[in-house]
Amino acid sequence: MESKCKWFGTELGPWARALLIAAILFHVSMLASWRLGFWNAYTFDTTVTRGWRGYDFFALYQAGHNVQTGISVYESDNDKVEVVVPRYTPYRYLPLPACTVGLVLNLLPPLWAFRLWLVLTEIVYLSCVLLSWRASANCNRAAVIASLWLAFTPYYLEIYMGQFSVVQAALVLVMLLNTMNWSGVSWIASLLWKQNTGLLLPVMVRERKWRLILLAGTVVVAASLPYFLLFPGSLAAFMGNFRAGELSHQMGNLGVRQWLYSLTTSLWPTIADGRYRAIQLGWVSLVLAASLWVTLRDKRGEPWLLICLWMTTFFLLYADVWEHHYVMLLPVWTMLYSRRPSLWVLVPMMLIAIWTPYRMLDPIGWAAFHTPMRWTPFEPRMLDVLYHSSKALPAVGLWVHQLVLLGRSPRRSEI
Repeated sequence: MESKCKWFGTELGPWARALLIAAILFHVSMLASWRLGFWNAYTFDTTVTRGWRGYDFFALYQAGHNVQTGISVYESDNDKVEVVVPRYTPYRYLPLPACTVGLVLNLLPPLWAFRLWLVLTEIVYLSCVLLSWRASANCNRAAVIASLWLAFTPYYLEIYMGQFSVVQAALVLVMLLNTMNWSGVSWIASLLWKQNTGLLLPVMVRERKWRLILLAGTVVVAASLPYFLLFPGSLAAFMGNFRAGELSHQMGNLGVRQWLYSLTTSLWPTIADGRYRAIQLGWVSLVLAASLWVTLRDKRGEPWLLICLWMTTFFLLYADVWEHHYVMLLPVWTMLYSRRPSLWVLVPMMLIAIWTPYRMLDPIGWAAFHTPMRWTPFEPRMLDVLYHSSKALPAVGLWVHQLVLLGRSPRRSEI
């Protein structure tokens, strides 16, 4: 199904054209704020970092420089590496991106490489908008889909931090749209870029994609194992990313498990560590069991629905979900709203698309001066729960909607 609608064409209603114009203007404002910073006070990460951009991008750039100097890409001790960037976080991904993209980026000075990365990210993002526009045959619906992409505030954190989630979102979108039948290639590429699409394995098993599973495993091992053997300790450093530490008060974490931590410690301040871990384990077990159950009993024969479910499941399972990660829900939004439009899809995504209430809770930006706020909950504690629920609860709602959609028998018109 491909849209024949034209941007701002007569097929669009007046409200759809107005929505598109507003979304485009807001998107331009986010790009302008990347330089000027007038939106920085609306998110915690941009406030606490005091306008210093590129922490995540410079992790990739520094890892690429480590490749040049024969040091492990996972080494982030400033005394053991030649630091060439103004700031950076530890590199967390498979070696291949650092040995390829990170190495190529080192052909430019760090700041110019960051600017180039912003341009490339914007090109990829706008390409996703165009693909999403074409996903719906209904013109007004296509305008709503494109508008939410353009006005999606987590994208501001994506370009501010110089993150890589847009690339992953693009690969997932191509996988879902099956563009040029490249879905298998997109899945393998996504596993090499960010590993969260490993959660799609139950879908591949359900669809009996045995050759694709074998090929994906072979490619990932072949692209990574030589590096892990060459640099002892690098495999342990990489695997450490999957061993999430104990959750604690963390203002930048806006995942469902962080919200559950905030809620639990708010209602039960003296809870013992063992009981808290049991609650977290119970939640993870419940989410996995429910997702697996509907996957195995699915009778619709629409793998894209299962891919959407498991991409949403990531936000309920992973311990450390930052605001920019939510751009990886946009392909899910595109597919669900173009093919199964519902308020149960529209409302959660609109809530995820808008700013968090951070600006109201820290109006003068204390986090910029008092760094310990990163690990200090808002008081009264229910304000902290409210803040962390701003993205988490809509994600849960979207996940539940997909469970219901997959759990019920398909209508005749859907077969």
